[in-house]
Amino acid sequence: MATKATACDLGSHSAKALVASAGKHGVKVLRFAAVQRGDDGVAPSLAGCGVPLGGAVCGLTGRDMMLRYSQVPPTPDWQLRNLMDLEIADLSQQSGGALSADYNLLPSQDAESGVDTVLLALAKDEALDRCQSEVAAAGGTVAAFVPNCTALYNCFLKCGPVEADAVVCLVHVGHQTIDVAIVKGTDLLFARNLSSGAKVFDDAIAGAFGVSERKAEALKKDLLDIDPANRGRHASGQAEKVALAATSAAGAITSAIQSSISFCKAQTKMADLRVDRVLLSGGGARLRGLRGFLREALRCPVEEFDPFANLDLSDLPPAEAELLASMRSEAVIALGLAVGRLDDSLYAIEILPEAARKAQRFRERTIWNIAAGVVVAAVLALEWSHGSKVVAAAQVAGSQLRRQIGAATAIQTDAEGQIAANKSERGLVEHLANQALVQHGLLRVSRAVAAHLPPQLWIEKIEASGGGAGGQRKRPAIVVEGAGKEVDGVQTSSVILAFKQAMQADPGMAGLEPTMVPIPTQDKSERFRITVELAKEAQ
Repeated sequence: MATKATACDLGSHSAKALVASAGKHGVKVLRFAAVQRGDDGVAPSLAGCGVPLGGAVCGLTGRDMMLRYSQVPPTPDWQLRNLMDLEIADLSQQSGGALSADYNLLPSQDAESGVDTVLLALAKDEALDRCQSEVAAAGGTVAAFVPNCTALYNCFLKCGPVEADAVVCLVHVGHQTIDVAIVKGTDLLFARNLSSGAKVFDDAIAGAFGVSERKAEALKKDLLDIDPANRGRHASGQAEKVALAATSAAGAITSAIQSSISFCKAQTKMADLRVDRVLLSGGGARLRGLRGFLREALRCPVEEFDPFANLDLSDLPPAEAELLASMRSEAVIALGLAVGRLDDSLYAIEILPEAARKAQRFRERTIWNIAAGVVVAAVLALEWSHGSKVVAAAQVAGSQLRRQIGAATAIQTDAEGQIAANKSERGLVEHLANQALVQHGLLRVSRAVAAHLPPQLWIEKIEASGGGAGGQRKRPAIVVEGAGKEVDGVQTSSVILAFKQAMQADPGMAGLEPTMVPIPTQDKSERFRITVELAKEAQ
């Protein structure tokens, strides 16, 4: 466990750097710096801030990163690693670019379910290179990349008000991104990153007033108040117009939180999950009235998340302490990135850049080979210099070496047998993975149907088709047949089309393309068939 950690949160609106240490009395913040990005999205270099950035851990969010959930039976670490490597390779091929990734198991909520849930974080190498270049321009280096949503979770575990069995939704509202972590007690249930943020308010105000984004942001800071308790009591007509323009944008924030809760229920199979409290952080959390708006929409307490209230800030230089005081909400992610390095017991997902991966491989493999070569050379040199005096000892040593060679040969023979067995078992695993394709596709389609089936429709049949052997094997597909009839004057055909589009937009259907055809019928009901062909790469 490190005693000191440096973190960089390279947000779309500002770049933050934070240095923290761990001691007997908890976490201590040593340094903090932040620079605002210009209109072109480029931040001034952090080099002049005086904060050393060597070995920094950087956050990832928005379009730079992708999170996926996989359910697997309980397996040994090596087998899980092989399964994840196969999935990462498949995703890299689909994305058309090199990916770096890391994964970790989520805490199990049902010990009798017989499955483990794996959280897989992936990032394109070009995104990692861009972040490394920005840190390098400030004279620093990047040791690892961590998803902002898991950093938010670690910050809550280390510095937040954790209550046993309480379900808390952590929401960090940045300028262009939203990071969500849903926690039950100390267990992470669900994590998500979204490419949306407080910028939606700027866009809405700019559109309503016909002004630039900079002017819209100024109007937002000066006049915006969307607290339902203040409706009809605005200071001016312009303030009321700003609030009206921003209401739909606030609805987008609400929808992001509600959809995350819905996805969490589907992922964890906890249909009765109820959020006890929402904790907001990020620059968007300081917008006037946002907490009141969310409190009314979500029907649960919504509070500001301030982990710095429990930390030692006495070592911060006065200017940096003043800066942190004005940006406590924005600096939450940077704090979470740092405490993740300070406490090994926290949840760990770290995506390593290529240079760090090479260094790790060197430490784990090459350096030991070099050391072994040095030892062998030293032994040979010693034998050469003392050969005339230790002939008898050399003969004894030769005999011992022959015995060792025999033992090593036996070990090698056994190892070759184990390697052959491993290859056979790996082939079996790959075969089982191919066999599981249809079941996995059936599960994904069934979840999407259950999530989006409207009351006007009903499902008559869901079945898997395709398969076969050799050249006669057909491309596997999932077929959903259903019917519907008009209810409350809503045309059944439009409901069926909307149902198909909702399935297509479902995150769980990513990479699948459902097609729909009507089924002739002799009564007034309308029947349909939706066919979902599974990916070619998985066959």
